Amino acid sequence: MPHYDSPDLRPLSVLLSDLGKQIEAYRISRNLKQAELAEMAGISRSTLARLEAGNGGTIDSLARIMRALEIEDRLLDVMPDAKLSPLDPRSDTGKARQRVRKSSEGEAGEEWSWGDEAP
Repeated sequence: MPHYDSPDLRPLSVLLSDLGKQIEAYRISRNLKQAELAEMAGISRSTLARLEAGNGGTIDSLARIMRALEIEDRLLDVMPDAKLSPLDPRSDTGKARQRVRKSSEGEAGEEWSWGDEAP
């Protein structure tokens, strides 16, 4: 898994800017002014403008905007359902995991290898 600051990842500022552009485009496609959507969502127009500009915001504000646009069901699509995983045999038990426990076979963060590499 790449580290948060990995150069292979798009910068967060770019992701937030792209999300803001999508919110703005969706609002415009619904023929809504910023002030109208902000009022429907119960947030200030400046909060909506900040989100559309990609300058941050809160999950609460995003959820309110999505609810006002009647697309709140898509909010849960952001994270995949982790209840069943073909990679985790413990997920077959039907019980949700409550905590993380590292295996004793290797140290956390240790690079895995096949073991046949030349020294």
